[in-house]
Amino acid sequence: MFHSAQQIMKSVYDHFYGLTVNGVIPIDLRAPALVGTVQDDPFDCLIHQEIQQAFPDLEVTSSGKLTTPDIIIRDRRSGVIVGIEVKKLIQKANGTDSRGLTMDYNSCLPCGTAMIKVGNSTVDIPCYYLYALLSNDSSSIVTFILMHGDFINYDFDLHKQAKVANQSEYHHGPYGEGSVRHRAMYTYPNPLNYKLTCFHTRKVFVGKQYDCSTLGISHLATEEVSRVDVQGNVFLYNIIDNGKQVSTAPPVAIQDIFADCKTRKAKKRTSASMPVLSA
Repeated sequence: MFHSAQQIMKSVYDHFYGLTVNGVIPIDLRAPALVGTVQDDPFDCLIHQEIQQAFPDLEVTSSGKLTTPDIIIRDRRSGVIVGIEVKKLIQKANGTDSRGLTMDYNSCLPCGTAMIKVGNSTVDIPCYYLYALLSNDSSSIVTFILMHGDFINYDFDLHKQAKVANQSEYHHGPYGEGSVRHRAMYTYPNPLNYKLTCFHTRKVFVGKQYDCSTLGISHLATEEVSRVDVQGNVFLYNIIDNGKQVSTAPPVAIQDIFADCKTRKAKKRTSASMPVLSA
């Protein structure tokens, strides 16, 4: 029986780490011809099935298309519930990731807390993010990160605001027959960025320092990451690696891990180009 979401997530990490062969996690995805729709992601299905088979005593539910988190896990005995949002990128032929500084979170703002329905009740649950960089041929997981969502965003109120930010406007146009969809699209940091050596090609668990201490896994911490918000509040996280060699050296300190994301500047939006005819 699991008594906390952190225990469940560390066990999920342990399972996937144990699947590692020669530095990668082999996977067998459905052929593209068998994928039903754009939203039908065989990798999400693979993760769901792998967890379900590895933990038969847990209730593992796939949320379905266009719903977040992608996977809900509940311990039937303790009642503990935790969500997993699955994010993947495919490696380029040269070994780098396909995005860089940021990645798309579409219209769902990432967060370490998520809302789900339990019966008729809305319940707030912890949410972790499973980031996977797949090999260029999608035959293996090159980078595997299971991360507490608060590492990316801890503002649950902001997350809830994003839930209702998308609106459709009707009676649009000169005849009142059209509609326009106002849809927010979020890009936030990309932990799969190949330049982040603390993550790239590794298989790690990222948890709050306090949680790691409570779980008794602080000795597996290879890095300590300071996350400082815009008000100057400091939040400490540990990068846990089951393959850490026995050492008395303290974890490597990392600060402002996504510093380059802050240097981005807004680009001026221009109207679409038009055909040009000679005068």
